[in-house]
Amino acid sequence: MKSDVTAFTIIEALNQGGEMGVTEIAQETGIVKSSVHKHLSTLLELGYVSKEGTRYSLSMRWLGAGRRVRERRPVFQAAKDEVESLARRTGETVSLVVEEAGDAVYILQSSEREPALSPVEEGERIPAPISVGGKALLSYRPTEEVRALLETLDTDDDTDTEKLLSELRTLRDQRLVVGRSNPQERVFSAGSFEGHRHVVGHGEPYHDLNGVAVPIRDANNYAVAAIEVSGAESSLYGRRLQEEIAGLLVETGKSVETNLLRLSD
Repeated sequence: MKSDVTAFTIIEALNQGGEMGVTEIAQETGIVKSSVHKHLSTLLELGYVSKEGTRYSLSMRWLGAGRRVRERRPVFQAAKDEVESLARRTGETVSLVVEEAGDAVYILQSSEREPALSPVEEGERIPAPISVGGKALLSYRPTEEVRALLETLDTDDDTDTEKLLSELRTLRDQRLVVGRSNPQERVFSAGSFEGHRHVVGHGEPYHDLNGVAVPIRDANNYAVAAIEVSGAESSLYGRRLQEEIAGLLVETGKSVETNLLRLSD
């Protein structure tokens, strides 16, 4: 077990740092150099690490593994074309978000902009409660499941937990578009949209961005993913957000849910 933890600590250091030497990895992780070298040699032999001179990096072998993991998810198959279409139609960044171990994982991202405007890049993750897509997804999960998830995220403040649970319940019941750049400045709602709930996000990690999302639900009304549209505040705001983006997002969400049902038949 300890050896496995050491190996994955080294892998994560390379994932974050790119090319690194043994000394750099040891300094970054606190693992002694002899142990770093031993684990790197094993990973190199297995093909999961590449070496150029004295510097190591993760190999392309991880790309194949990650793509296969993603493509095995039915929601990815159901959403792939729809996400790309929505990005073309809106000119914004569109992400497919799933939950894993309390995190919102952005498993697919399409954008007409370069670079994409999103809180994280494709393949990255942030805690679900601070992700617009994550909140959309959590709103269609059972309360006790969400509470248990929050307990794994080192949420010590029970008040914050109850506040989030209350917010998720309210927004699900009312199915509102709700936006805040600053809780003291403005709150707007754009009414009901065909039984889908939208969440609009501002602030960290959406500084200088706005985001809006809808949950993707299975036949049991359980959220398995969310579609999130993110973009510059000047573009994704006000009438355009309410009258154009919201409608296209709902339409896309319906299509993905229909595709998901077909795949499960």
